[in-house]
Amino acid sequence: MIFNNYFCTWASLFCCFAKMSDSSNKKKRLLDFGYKFDSEGQLREVDDDGNTTEEGFKFDVHEKRADNQRRYEEIGLIMDREVYDLLETQGGLERLEVGSEEPKSFIFCSPEIRTKEKIVILIHGSGVVRAGQWARRLIINEDLSKGTMLPYIRHIHSRGWGVIVTNGNHNKDDESGNEIPGSETPEQHAATVWGELVTGCQAERIVIIAHSYGGVVTQSLASHPGLGPEVRARVAAVLFTDSVHYGAAKWLGSVARNYVTSDEAVGTPLDRGRGDVPQYSAGHTKHEWTSWAAMDMIFADMDLAMERDKKQGNGAAENISKKEEL
Repeated sequence: MIFNNYFCTWASLFCCFAKMSDSSNKKKRLLDFGYKFDSEGQLREVDDDGNTTEEGFKFDVHEKRADNQRRYEEIGLIMDREVYDLLETQGGLERLEVGSEEPKSFIFCSPEIRTKEKIVILIHGSGVVRAGQWARRLIINEDLSKGTMLPYIRHIHSRGWGVIVTNGNHNKDDESGNEIPGSETPEQHAATVWGELVTGCQAERIVIIAHSYGGVVTQSLASHPGLGPEVRARVAAVLFTDSVHYGAAKWLGSVARNYVTSDEAVGTPLDRGRGDVPQYSAGHTKHEWTSWAAMDMIFADMDLAMERDKKQGNGAAENISKKEEL
């Protein structure tokens, strides 16, 4: 009995310490690590006066690699909050909770999303990235334009369309650590977002842009037993960047394009790819760069898919733009 009480006491103390550590980390800012973003969106060291220098992010600042990795992960968590803020302040989006039970997940979308005639849904890949991020590594080592979805959001706004930014890797509550009902996986999250938000929107034309594992998420959404028919009827085009989807329904093969890693010029037609989804060069050989490298091509694809006469139907893979003529 004494041992059990002793063990329970230490377990309680450990849990309290863990919560205090989490709370402490949530209060940390980039400046606490000696960094902030400059006017070009590049992460830079700051001097004693708080002004940015020419020095970028440094990984090796401690003797032990484990300490450097821990520091990198702490900065990464701060980056999640930084990008969330940017989606609201620079992206003009609002944060919206999704889910029918507590705890809930959240996404970002245009304030007037339900009345927009055209909508673009942005889906990130797997791993540590959260809403608004294509690649954390690029955010930290390059700049915000290359690593975040902000350039896409600006383009969408310039056309007067609505935008939904999903948050498929937010599967556990930040406070309790409990699984989030309806967002236990990226696939379930996407289905929840579609069912709770997209179904009630007026949009007649929808484009999905998805990176990496976002292809699997899109495929799952299109084959969902309840939502699949609506998804296939309303989505005009699916634009992948180095998607890892495996196999595809005939529908996906007819509306999707996949911009993949390649040393060919951006837009160069490649083989048909996975599940007969046509592949085109993203113009870069590194996976995490594809959303940035193929961006202008994707913008052109989006524009054409949205403006194409509805009587022509979907069929993005064949009709979006004439890559063969580039």
